[in-house]
Amino acid sequence: MSTENPETTADTTSSDSPALPVEAQAPGRVVIEDDVAWIHLDDPSSPSVNTLNSRYFEWFEQQIQELSQQSIRGAVFISDKPGIFVAGADIDELKGLQDPAEVKEMIMRGHELVSGFADLSFPLVAAIDGACLGGGLELALACDYRICTTADHTKLGLPEVQLGLYPGLGGTQRLPRLIGVPEALDLILTGKSINARKAKKLGIVHDTCHPTALRQAALRWLAKGKPKAALQRPKKVKKSLFAKAGDLLARTPGAKNLIFDKARETVLKKSGGHYPAPLKAIEVVKEGISMPLDEALRLEAEGFSSLVIDPVAKGLISIFFTKNEVEGRAKKMAADAREVDRIAVLGAGFMGSGVAQVLAHKGYEVLLKDRDHESLGRGLKHCNDLFAGLVKRKKYRPVDQKMAMARILPTIDYKGFSRVPFLIEAVFEDVGVKHKVIQEVEAHAPEDMIFASNTSTIPIGELAKASKRPENFIGMHFFSPVHKMPLLEIIKHDKTSDEALATTVEIGRKMGKTVIVVNDGPGFFTSRVLGPFVNEALWLLSEGARIDQIDKAVTGWGWPVGPLALLDEVGIDIAQHAGAVMLEHAGERAAPSPVFDLMIQSGRKGRKGGKGFYNYARKPKQVDESIYDLIDWQEGQVPEQEIIERTWMAMLNETALCIEDGIISNPNDIDIGVIFGFGFPPFRGGILREADRLGLDYVVGRLETYAERHGDRLKPAQLLVDMAKKNETFHKS
Repeated sequence: MSTENPETTADTTSSDSPALPVEAQAPGRVVIEDDVAWIHLDDPSSPSVNTLNSRYFEWFEQQIQELSQQSIRGAVFISDKPGIFVAGADIDELKGLQDPAEVKEMIMRGHELVSGFADLSFPLVAAIDGACLGGGLELALACDYRICTTADHTKLGLPEVQLGLYPGLGGTQRLPRLIGVPEALDLILTGKSINARKAKKLGIVHDTCHPTALRQAALRWLAKGKPKAALQRPKKVKKSLFAKAGDLLARTPGAKNLIFDKARETVLKKSGGHYPAPLKAIEVVKEGISMPLDEALRLEAEGFSSLVIDPVAKGLISIFFTKNEVEGRAKKMAADAREVDRIAVLGAGFMGSGVAQVLAHKGYEVLLKDRDHESLGRGLKHCNDLFAGLVKRKKYRPVDQKMAMARILPTIDYKGFSRVPFLIEAVFEDVGVKHKVIQEVEAHAPEDMIFASNTSTIPIGELAKASKRPENFIGMHFFSPVHKMPLLEIIKHDKTSDEALATTVEIGRKMGKTVIVVNDGPGFFTSRVLGPFVNEALWLLSEGARIDQIDKAVTGWGWPVGPLALLDEVGIDIAQHAGAVMLEHAGERAAPSPVFDLMIQSGRKGRKGGKGFYNYARKPKQVDESIYDLIDWQEGQVPEQEIIERTWMAMLNETALCIEDGIISNPNDIDIGVIFGFGFPPFRGGILREADRLGLDYVVGRLETYAERHGDRLKPAQLLVDMAKKNETFHKS
């Protein structure tokens, strides 16, 4: 027998009455079948995901009342949205809250409702297929049993820390009680997602199954009845002695500091203290683990409400929406993409082999070409090592590694290129070399093949001059290492066709990249604005600032690495070459510091050569003090604030010039570009949001002061001056 709860299901199919507007429809429905209530989660206001919000809270309240009066043997949460259980809380709703008391009231209501489900007299099962994140996992933790499918799209996690928050619907309290403090802290503090196999091993879920068997598995566990104790760890889960000891220490007064102080030390080392959420999470777990659950949940709500209004959370939440907007635009751009399943990669060096590995990982067949077998061998080894890393981290099975490597077809000639619809070139950064390669490829490739050049500075229009079909020529600027860096900068020149652009964007999306599209010009956007950042650091060095002082000031402001350490990583010779390209087009404004030439003349190329600004012969690396004699350095008094402002404001100034030159215009693309491309401090929301926060009148005033002292390279762009006069901002909300 199957019945639907009339109180919770809107009838939108009747011809006698008009359909309810989406916002008035229930975010789910309850179907009672054979004395089991199936709670179907399916919010019509969101086509692709379920997110917990006030509408769900109202509906949950109604369901708890209705179900508590039903004579049933159990209930099952299940989602009707493919690949999604519940993807978390409604961030848009959180974003609009400004009053901590209002936030706390909302969270406490959520706690009451989640606990209301947990307190029902019959067993409750969470049947999970797809993303079960944040509030979705916290809802599942309140159930008596959790079953999840082994499908690739099934992921469990608590990613709130990535938004400057921590789990606020019981995650900081229920998860440690279920799986132990050390392993719970690992998930809470990193925000990482895990698959079904890992979730079962940790004891988060009781069972796994194929997606087609989810309902049957849920019924099997439902038949076990209500467990005697809440948050009961599955009996078959085996914990290591280390994990057991760590959990015991974390629960023992007088000894718990050993665990929590270590966690705090690790967080501070990774975050530099810029992110309050993980530190607050440690505190809440530490205090709450020894409290009754209801008291611990009040403690969680108190801390969560203070974080929501914190500027760090505001900045990180803004990135969340910015990224979604950028990726939504890219999806629309790719609507008319050509179908591509085979891609050639020209050049098996570190960059080319990295591109090939990601393409193969995403299912493409890859034709990898280099000039000789030795070069190909190194490239293939790099690909294999990256896949082996996935196996080691349990992201791949050994058979997956073999299958992925089989998709990479090595070659030293152009045989097979006649059937390649798309090619990515990653050869030496030289116009002459690239022109020669373009002509060679086009002699063997189909006429409609799209040619994408991976270059960081050379104008795409300049390279396209060697092509017979410039309409199919485009730039793809990858960032190193390719498998880790999330950004892809696509560059179109004035003859690039819409089809070539759409196809390139779609390939970037399938590679898992966040794509920004910019217009052509030397250095494009990212390389052009990064140049002044590192160049200004060199000028500061020549004026008397110490190497470690510069890098420490900049990392203290939130960058992952300082500009001089970054130069070592990129390669001083590569940076000098990029600077020469910019100097040719931008003139004295882009004039490099004389430190560049002195470093190159002394044979210093950075980490790859063993020494640059730092000496890498010892670990950890140390400042190479001999540089000071090399550049005839004299120590001066350079304030920390000046180091910070001159480096990032030089980048901002170049960004404004890029806007003036028509290279890029969308503020969201700019902020995503600097954060995902080279690590502008994420908690600041992006370079334009930071400028908006400070006020452009302040920024212009500082740049004018620095320009008077240090030259016209720091003279504020006219765009900044005009916007400051009008009291304008880059972002309108």
